[in-house]
Amino acid sequence: MGRETSPRHGPRPSLDLGRIVDAAIRIADRDGLEGVKMSSVAAEVGMATMSLYRYVGSKDELLIVMADAAAPEPPALDGRSWRVYLTDWTRANRDFLLGRPWLLALGQHTPPAGPRSLRWLDRALAALADTGLGYGERISIATTLTGYATRQAALAHALNRTAVDATDDSIAGLAGYGDILGQVLDPGGYPELTAAVRANAFGVAEEWIDNADFTFGLDLLLDGIQALIARGNG
Repeated sequence: MGRETSPRHGPRPSLDLGRIVDAAIRIADRDGLEGVKMSSVAAEVGMATMSLYRYVGSKDELLIVMADAAAPEPPALDGRSWRVYLTDWTRANRDFLLGRPWLLALGQHTPPAGPRSLRWLDRALAALADTGLGYGERISIATTLTGYATRQAALAHALNRTAVDATDDSIAGLAGYGDILGQVLDPGGYPELTAAVRANAFGVAEEWIDNADFTFGLDLLLDGIQALIARGNG
């Protein structure tokens, strides 16, 4: 993806695709995805906007390359069991999305296309290689875990952003959310939710990212995978 060919006439370009992508990522980290325009990227690297098209065919193409370049390498397998590895894999997936929330705006509903994102998929498939599951099942597992990581990152980012942007009276973290619900809920209309709030079921985290909740949900998914493996090997 992307172009690095030199023009047939005139001086050789002074840039390469990597520098352009790095510049676009800097803009996204600083200004969000809405700040990434062909003109702003061109200004960042000090060249004319039209010159970018020597290297990348369109903004959409640039975004695809950016998304792949902004992701870290997947965790190494290191001989770990599938469950231990996929726990680390899913958490790492969530964490890099939290670190660069503009990746969420690109959408995680398209198949991986770049070399790094494909390595994430390949590594998950490799972790499940000795389970007896077929390739289709393993791909579905990787997709499900990716979706879980993405949803958790998106929720945490949205709620943290709301807390930062709102007034001092805003909801702060899971504990604050539980406190607000306790004040507004009608026990007659929401008896179970009211009981859950009174039991501190939303936790006591001062931030919206609660690793205990993340691990609980992930364990439910991994338990389902374990059951699928056991059923196939039974």
